[in-house]
Amino acid sequence: MSAQTINAPNGATNGAPHQNEKLPKELVDEMQAIFGKHPGYRTTHAKGLLVEGTFKPSEQARSLSIAPHFNNPSTPVLARFSVGGGLPHIADVDDNATPKGIAIRFEIDKHTHTDLICHSFNGFATRTGEDFLAFLQLLRAMKIAQFLLDKAKENHGDTSKEEENLKKAQMAFGTFLASHPSAATFVKAPKPNPFNYGTITYYEPNTHVLTNKDGKVTNVRYRLIPADGEHLHTDPEQLKKLGPNYLEDDLQQRFPQKPLIFTINAHIADPDDILDDATIAYKSTTFVPVGKLEIGKVASDNTARQQQIAFSPTPDKGGIEGIASSKDPLIQVRKGIYYISADQRRHEKQME
Repeated sequence: MSAQTINAPNGATNGAPHQNEKLPKELVDEMQAIFGKHPGYRTTHAKGLLVEGTFKPSEQARSLSIAPHFNNPSTPVLARFSVGGGLPHIADVDDNATPKGIAIRFEIDKHTHTDLICHSFNGFATRTGEDFLAFLQLLRAMKIAQFLLDKAKENHGDTSKEEENLKKAQMAFGTFLASHPSAATFVKAPKPNPFNYGTITYYEPNTHVLTNKDGKVTNVRYRLIPADGEHLHTDPEQLKKLGPNYLEDDLQQRFPQKPLIFTINAHIADPDDILDDATIAYKSTTFVPVGKLEIGKVASDNTARQQQIAFSPTPDKGGIEGIASSKDPLIQVRKGIYYISADQRRHEKQME
């Protein structure tokens, strides 16, 4: 299968547009205001488990990139499965534990790695960090208004003021969703609960830029396709029977007899696909399988390692060649968020 390529300038390989330097911290603060501050844990996707495995590239992979893990026979990986939100002890089936996520570190050698971060929602809520901050602020205002109304009802007094405030907050949030269709799609999207972490598809929202040995540049977004197929719980009564940690419990019990296996597909952008907007899916129907990811072990010393490791949305951060970030503005914002969150938890003690 041939890969559509475009010129490097359009591929946006050398950094992102200028960002508001305060924005990542503002986003971290806002998310912690919503979920609470949980020392020693990630700001979002706080609940998760580190696992280990290997990646074996396909024959087609080397035609896309000179990256070592696309050319070596196999590469060890350290990955982290997680559920959405910033609550470290949230029930896996909770609607706020969506999307499910996987972060993968391809460990080329002691000094070189590259990361791939995906989640179970195809896209992102907003195109920019500024819009995501507005989304979070309006969401928090609505939650606060609802909380105050509930407290007023408990006191059996006049609740007309609280009801009016909630109505205003709901209207403001609704107005934002109306003007940001991708955010509305995110809010209204199904909240899937897979049989296990290996029975759901994961999507990389941002474009990566690959360069092969001939200097050809290809823009891609990745998809992780479960080898066992996609299997989701759809019966509400069955969901009630699942334990609060059923996804992690499965990981602790299944290895090594039942590894989780994914095919990693590179979704190849067409020349007219939009590369710098994670809310817009590629129109292209071209997919290239770049390899098989096999997870077969829960990592040792999990809690301590989770506090220290910081996956990055910028694939070239670990010194890799043949892969670079696109100019999608979300990438640099996410990079800042991940850095701040990692720096905080590395200097904190988990108290829960």
